[in-house]
Amino acid sequence: MLTSKDPSIEAAHHCGHFVQFYESETGLTEDVGVFLLSALNAGGSAIAIATANHLASLRSWLDARQAATVGCEPRDALILLDAHATLELFMVDGWPDEALFVSTVGAVVANAARADRPLHAFGEMVAILCEQGRGEAALRLEELWNRLGENHRFSLFCAYPGSAFPGAEDTQLFRHICHAHRHVLPSIPLREADNKELHLRLALAEQRARSLEDEMNRRRTAEHQRDAVLMSSPVASALLLGDNHTFQLANPRYLDMVSRSDLIGRAYLDAFPGERDGPIAAALELVSAHGLPIVHEEYRCGRKDSGDAISARDYTLHFEPLRAASGKIDGVIVSAVEVTGYVRARETLEKSRADREVLLAELRKANGAKDEFLAMLGHELRNPLAPIVSALELMELRDNGSATRERTIIQRHVDHLVRLVDDLLDVSRIIRGNVELDKRLVDVHEVVTKAVEMTSVLMEQRSHRLSIDVDPALKCVADPMRLAQVVANLLINAAKYTEAGGEIAVSAAGIDADNLRIRVCDNGIGMAPEVLARVFDTFYQGKQTIDRAEGGLGIGLALVKNFVKLHGGHVEATSDGLGLGSQFTIVLPRASSQAMMREVMTSDAAAAIRIAGARPVIVPREQFDGRGQQRRILLVDDNVDAADALAELLQSYGHSVRTVYDPAAALAEADIFRPAVSVLDIGLPVMDGYELARQLRERSGSWPCVLVALTGYGQTADRERSRAAGFDHHFVKPLRPADLLDVIDGVPVISNDSESPL
Repeated sequence: MLTSKDPSIEAAHHCGHFVQFYESETGLTEDVGVFLLSALNAGGSAIAIATANHLASLRSWLDARQAATVGCEPRDALILLDAHATLELFMVDGWPDEALFVSTVGAVVANAARADRPLHAFGEMVAILCEQGRGEAALRLEELWNRLGENHRFSLFCAYPGSAFPGAEDTQLFRHICHAHRHVLPSIPLREADNKELHLRLALAEQRARSLEDEMNRRRTAEHQRDAVLMSSPVASALLLGDNHTFQLANPRYLDMVSRSDLIGRAYLDAFPGERDGPIAAALELVSAHGLPIVHEEYRCGRKDSGDAISARDYTLHFEPLRAASGKIDGVIVSAVEVTGYVRARETLEKSRADREVLLAELRKANGAKDEFLAMLGHELRNPLAPIVSALELMELRDNGSATRERTIIQRHVDHLVRLVDDLLDVSRIIRGNVELDKRLVDVHEVVTKAVEMTSVLMEQRSHRLSIDVDPALKCVADPMRLAQVVANLLINAAKYTEAGGEIAVSAAGIDADNLRIRVCDNGIGMAPEVLARVFDTFYQGKQTIDRAEGGLGIGLALVKNFVKLHGGHVEATSDGLGLGSQFTIVLPRASSQAMMREVMTSDAAAAIRIAGARPVIVPREQFDGRGQQRRILLVDDNVDAADALAELLQSYGHSVRTVYDPAAALAEADIFRPAVSVLDIGLPVMDGYELARQLRERSGSWPCVLVALTGYGQTADRERSRAAGFDHHFVKPLRPADLLDVIDGVPVISNDSESPL
């Protein structure tokens, strides 16, 4: 620090505007005190604009020497101003305002300046601005001081602490501040008092030395903090330096992870020679070469547990480059987060998912097999029903009345079995998504009437009283057959679960302009809450007695739910409990006025299309002799009982029937017999009924022949396939003989039959 005996500061007192960079607060007080005292001792004035601490130190220093009273009054000769408060007088938005500076600080200088007396001023407002990080504002203030010096004669002493320029990045600002002054005083004394260039170079060297030392201290502090963080890190961490990736540091968790204790000072591949081609060595090289962080997921290594047991552990490894000030990669920081629990959980989850997929595949396969079985069962059950139905018809023709009751019983149970088979097939179709609805504008009253007819035998058998309340004007767009089936299933369910002589009611009414409801109520056995929750599940039934008196497969209500859903509606079941009856309510969209208008406009066209789509048999009018006469019929079915029973039935109505059991025999017989009607089973061996129909159609070009398909499948696609093969009619087993007889009666009779053997 410079003192009053230093020639450099004595010379600076007379240079106008000089600056000193100081290290010691005590030395600064003495230097400023000497500077101010020299003016006061010469009868001049002194101004000090400093921090509160520095002002107090100066006052004490000056009072101790009783210098302020020499030659003038203290209050007039010595002016002490707080630097922070003075700054606030002329700073606007962080920037010195020249006009305010002149009107405040300039006014103080103007009042204190006298032509024949010296004026010395000390200011550290610029130092305050630098310490606040506002270097540009400090330079501007130095410029304002210089302008003020052009108008008033005074010497200005500025002081900056060396700590205000700690880094190399502050060198440029330091140079500008030096150049803003006429003289620069270093912090150490020099003998060459007038060598300004030497003073400047020394000040710059001091600043660079301070910057370098500060940078080294910062780096040492940062390294110590970094090492402390790594050593106390909750995850395994290590620091590797140099091209060989030498361990500089490894915290206890890292040593525990690799089950080693001798890593410090060793290169990675020297410590782990077996890992030369491993992921860690590769990651270290990549990070060192490219300077980019790398994350390696799920690194598995063996770790010693208690004793000598080694367990596999999984870690996520993070590799971060460590850069020098030059930007060169000096090393790599490795951290490892154990994820063993996560990996094991994920592996368990993946295995569970794989097992689940296997189980789902098996379930899908089993479900598919079940669906195939249901479809096959429904189809195969139709085959034995066909001869039973034909036999019943024969029994009725031959019966003298003695077996009427027995036939009625058989017929009732055949009808029940047919319904079960139909339900099985419907369930299969719904599961497969093969249900096709023939939607049209329907009269709800007609649908309910049809459903009542379908269940009338069961209602009479159980002596139930059925009440019907249906709005006669109610209409909806629906498949009339399926909707009647839905209502019939609800009536059958009510009849089965209501004691004999019970009350059952079916009603239908509009809810609002958009919806209608159909409701079936009974006073039967009711349902418990657990039954209500599952009442629409496929194959579900409430608790049955050991004799299963109610019977059924548990699919009727499931069909109700699915068919209603396919119609865009919903169904719900309610019951107040066991013994309190049940109520089923169907909600469906009502037919819009537009739909009813379209139905009226297209009904005639639809009828015309249906007529045009029929396959005509062209016969000269003179050959048509009317109904009820003999026709030649070829019957082809590999089910001998079904074929023989149907043949006998047709013969009993006076028709000439030839029965064959395989397609080849059918073709040969057709050439000889030349049938007017050929009834073909679709499921024939070797050649199915479709191919047989095509060949018969080709052979019958010289005589008219109506082809009738007999099959267990009745979907629209099945009927279209029959039509494409050349069939005129398609019947689903078990065949109602009356339906076939209607077709036969509609076939024209060829009067010239003598040429064909009967």
